[in-house]
Amino acid sequence: MAKLAYLILLLLFLFIPVYGSSFYFGIDLGAADSFFADGSRVSFDIGYSFADFRISVPFSYSFCLEHSISALDIAIRADVYPFKDLPLFFGVDALRYLRFFGLSSPEERNLFLSSIMVGYTFRLPYCYIEPRIIASDPARLRETETGILDDHFPYYFDFYGQLIAGVRF
Repeated sequence: MAKLAYLILLLLFLFIPVYGSSFYFGIDLGAADSFFADGSRVSFDIGYSFADFRISVPFSYSFCLEHSISALDIAIRADVYPFKDLPLFFGVDALRYLRFFGLSSPEERNLFLSSIMVGYTFRLPYCYIEPRIIASDPARLRETETGILDDHFPYYFDFYGQLIAGVRF
């Protein structure tokens, strides 16, 4: 039974490019401004798209030297391209998890957050550029968690922009 499952997965991966789907890997160029603050953030985005839908796993690592704290932020995001000829997309986090590390970590080290976003994909041969606007906790359901982030990381905002540049294959 396990061999059959491996065979099906292998066949899926072999035929993925035939149906117009692709894998994405990008880095957030907009996070470079955080290196001029008292902390830094490095963000990556890995995704898989097919038709007008994309599943991505964005993750970022933030650290603040002044407060001796760091955080790992991982999400599973679903993006949809609702217009056929326009590469405008809307995204929502299905799950977003943040874990604090370090000496100054708060008592609650695990946070579950949410965010929505809108972006535009500029597709080039084998690469892409995506400006995005992201709203964290748009319904204001997790003010305690966002308050913890505001206390320890001065560059975490409710609304922020990203500029993702990467390759697609």
